[in-house]
Amino acid sequence: MKTNHGRRKLALWLVCLMTITLFPTAAFADVPYRTFTKDSYDRTIMTQPAYAPKGVIARDIPTLNKQGEMSYTPMQRPQDLFIDRNDHIFIADTDNNRIIHLNPSGELVRIITLPESPLNQPHGVFVTEQGDIFIADTGNKRVVHTNREGRLLQEIKRPKSSFMNEQFVYEPTNMVVDQRGFIYVVSKGSYNGIIEFDPEGNFLKFFGTNKTEVNLMDKIRRQFYTKEQLSRQVRLLPVTIRNIEIDEQGFIYTVSGSKSEQVKKLNIRGEDLWKEKDIDFDKNKAYRRDSSEPIEPQLTDVSVDRNGNILMIDKSRNIISQYDGNGELLFYWSGSSTTGNSLIGLTKAPTAIATNSRNEVFILDEALNLVQVYKPTEFGSTVQAAYKFMQDGKYIEGEKYWNKVLKLNAHFSPAFQGIAQAAFYRGDYELARDMFKLAGDEDGFSDSFWQLRLGWFQKNFAMFANILIGLGVLIWIIGLLKRKYKFRILPKTTLLDHQRWYQQFKHVFYILKHPIDGFGDLRYRHKGSYISALILLVLTLVMILVKTYYSSFTFNPVPDYEKGASSMLIIFMSVWLSWVICNYLIGSIRQGEARFKDVFMGSSYALFPVVLFGLPLALISNGLTLSEASIYHAIEWAMMLWSGLLFFWNIQAMQNYGVGETVVNILLTAVTMMILWVMIFILVGLSSEFSNFIYTIYQEVSM
Repeated sequence: MKTNHGRRKLALWLVCLMTITLFPTAAFADVPYRTFTKDSYDRTIMTQPAYAPKGVIARDIPTLNKQGEMSYTPMQRPQDLFIDRNDHIFIADTDNNRIIHLNPSGELVRIITLPESPLNQPHGVFVTEQGDIFIADTGNKRVVHTNREGRLLQEIKRPKSSFMNEQFVYEPTNMVVDQRGFIYVVSKGSYNGIIEFDPEGNFLKFFGTNKTEVNLMDKIRRQFYTKEQLSRQVRLLPVTIRNIEIDEQGFIYTVSGSKSEQVKKLNIRGEDLWKEKDIDFDKNKAYRRDSSEPIEPQLTDVSVDRNGNILMIDKSRNIISQYDGNGELLFYWSGSSTTGNSLIGLTKAPTAIATNSRNEVFILDEALNLVQVYKPTEFGSTVQAAYKFMQDGKYIEGEKYWNKVLKLNAHFSPAFQGIAQAAFYRGDYELARDMFKLAGDEDGFSDSFWQLRLGWFQKNFAMFANILIGLGVLIWIIGLLKRKYKFRILPKTTLLDHQRWYQQFKHVFYILKHPIDGFGDLRYRHKGSYISALILLVLTLVMILVKTYYSSFTFNPVPDYEKGASSMLIIFMSVWLSWVICNYLIGSIRQGEARFKDVFMGSSYALFPVVLFGLPLALISNGLTLSEASIYHAIEWAMMLWSGLLFFWNIQAMQNYGVGETVVNILLTAVTMMILWVMIFILVGLSSEFSNFIYTIYQEVSM
């Protein structure tokens, strides 16, 4: 069975290696934009396109003029796009005051203008399963409800309610209708949230209101300002909702300019199911062409496809993002159309997005006045199918799709997560553990290890118990023999005991028992030296590396290639040396008695808890799971606390300070270290500028 398992793993890695070697960038050159995803460690990586451009529709709309002649008129600043259950396309052509109805092929079916009650700047359109059409008629400050044929049935105007004051502005920009017929309206500039109406158009309540964003200064004002002073401050209001969408299960999605609530998934009670999700569009970086300054995101629309995946538009940065039903990022892609260039697949000002039954993506561009159409690629379709099985809990069925994803892109780390979950539910915990590690999932790694550990104990408990009993009996027998024959297992003295540096090194154990006296002996009885201090410092560095490289992935979820030994040692030694120098300088200024040698030795000896616990911590971590994390972290915190106390007692004894003077010395040392590093950074920067200046002068003279 292990042989088969090894063969499966070997075959998987061979396929991945062949994919990387033979097809490294073949799929990236087929589209005019780049597609990205996030790996297990939240790093942005390029991947194959999930969608490829299919074409453009609604570029010119055929219309009859007053003379009955056919002409073609472009859309003017269209604001919304909707695709019904039959894949018919409806576009809110805002500045032309009309709704455009296209068939699934993009051909014109009709133009809705409501001659009996003309539309004025319509911003949104929604079609129910029964074919009823709802239009956000923004200019007329109403929501229009028509039947399938476009005959006016109902107008929903400004609600009359005690919850609304006279300053409330009712300008609907979009709306959705749930299966019960309840209408949820987004109004321009309304900080109260979504306006909910019943099927008859009666106002019910505000729904899904954003939270008021309060910064640090606002919190300080609330603590110290009087009520009168607070009343004169600018009133803090929630961020307004920009757009809205509803899925087949009745969950409502909103997008807004809020920093903490950019996108929300609301249930029927208005509770945000994604409030714990770290969906932050600021991480999907985009920059202005003439500056390195990042562009702020501006979400304008959200759509849910037939697989339950969520697509969102970031208008200001031309980014289209796709998330799965649980809020996990699948892809995002970006490509901006330059002025005068309307290349297929590139957008300039995307304002609305929708999908049809084939999961094709339609993006409405208000600047180019057209709709870009994208079809899923083989890679994108495979990933979406695999995620669909994962969301439904069908991990085994989805495994073949994840294997196919790896054949197409060996760097797509979510595939490792899918294979790991399938292996876990199949009972192949060894493969699951390895795949969870590749996926960067320490929880899954820990659960798989727990199952492996349980199986090992069940299989080897008898042998393990016999070994423990045998060791106990052996220790008891040796104890009896020692008491009877008075012998020693280890010699009383060794050759090292005659070495002065070894005696000085052993003094660290006395410091652990009597820290203040022990550090004093370093200063006044010459119990330490540079050699013993350097040995302790080197041992500390070794133990830091051991703890970093040999701790279990459960407690150190970092990929092996990111465990940089050189950078880690440089940072540690830089901090430690700056501590020694600054502490010596502060001690000299504040009448301390320690020499530089004393500070150097004491700071090395105070690190001994790291030497003492580094290897045991690394070993223990490889036998524990996250359920026993408290044991690991208790030992780790004890190590750091013990070392911190030794630093405190070292300063107190070496400098001959009281407790208060020691605290002041530590604080001043910390401030001095910060000043020192600021000065170093300034000097390095000035040196770089000066060298560039000299080189520039040299070039000018030589020319």
